[in-house]
Amino acid sequence: MAYELVEKLKEQYMAEEKWYSLRWHYIECCILKAYLDSYEQTGNQAEYRFAKQFIDRLYDENGRIPEIDPAYYSIDQIRMASALFPLYREENDPKYKFVMDQLYDQLKTYPRTPSGSFWHKENYPNQIWLDGLYMGQPFYAEYTKQFAETKDYSDTLNQIANVRKFLYNEANGLYYHAYDESREIFWCDKESGMSPNVWGRAVGWWAMALTDVYELLQGEKADIEPLKALLQETVDGMLPYQHSGGMWYQVVDKGDASGNYLESSGTLMMAYGILKGVRLGMLPKEYAVYGRRAFDGTVRQYIREENGEVLLGGICKSAGVGRNPDTGIVRDGSFEYYVSGEQIADNNGHGVAPLLMAYNEIRRLA
Repeated sequence: MAYELVEKLKEQYMAEEKWYSLRWHYIECCILKAYLDSYEQTGNQAEYRFAKQFIDRLYDENGRIPEIDPAYYSIDQIRMASALFPLYREENDPKYKFVMDQLYDQLKTYPRTPSGSFWHKENYPNQIWLDGLYMGQPFYAEYTKQFAETKDYSDTLNQIANVRKFLYNEANGLYYHAYDESREIFWCDKESGMSPNVWGRAVGWWAMALTDVYELLQGEKADIEPLKALLQETVDGMLPYQHSGGMWYQVVDKGDASGNYLESSGTLMMAYGILKGVRLGMLPKEYAVYGRRAFDGTVRQYIREENGEVLLGGICKSAGVGRNPDTGIVRDGSFEYYVSGEQIADNNGHGVAPLLMAYNEIRRLA
């Protein structure tokens, strides 16, 4: 399949700031990761400069990033620090290490559920969201690998194991979006603690967390074999719901329900997880066809060019469970909420980032 529009979108996103926000935010980190990973593959200095200049503009004159609030516990703000590792390796600039130290130190006092997992945010007490595994654990593992005196990865691996224990449904083989260990929040099932639906992008965050942590811990003294089994189980659970065109629905297991739609970001995250999983030996080689089918299906369905600009459509702009702290909107985790309670956007970073991340894996297969 020809990917000219993907290449054009990649150049367009890097060239014009209107496509993203200059902020310390997890989705901007994923965008930067796509370009930094591509730089490692190709040596394209323009991609490295884009990431470095983006990060450098977030610093103030004192070598700090004002957006980071060490007093506020949110696993989302940890994710962006992962973009600092490649910059620190290249530049050896202490300002990058300072921020990594700052956020690693926050993890030492980060609030946890009784089972030992990080809360998603301090205003979501005792909750584990699939999203949060990608926000926190790759940084946690990489910092431990690069800088910690004791290379102990058991905390990361235990928190991953907790997700399997608490958010996996044995009956249908699928992972649900979120879990409240206290059983107090309004959206959770009072018996299981789980939220009521399978959101595609949440499963995508989980699949990406498994592959990225596995890659980081290869060669380390850590038992990462269970991560392979978890990825295999995740993908095998999702495959019966993969649409004939290659994509997954916004609410994965309710494709026939009115209002549901084929959603780009979750599909592309699964494509990345599958293709990278194959490359790392986590999945059998024959699984690559499912990842490629997901990527190609999204390109066919949702990439278009209008007035000289390339647009990726079908992206759920945002979703969560609970009361949105920014808008006050109550997000109940219902089917109706996921399919009609959030905007469907073009070129939102939640979709563009995994598009480019998965594209890096596609090029590796070429």
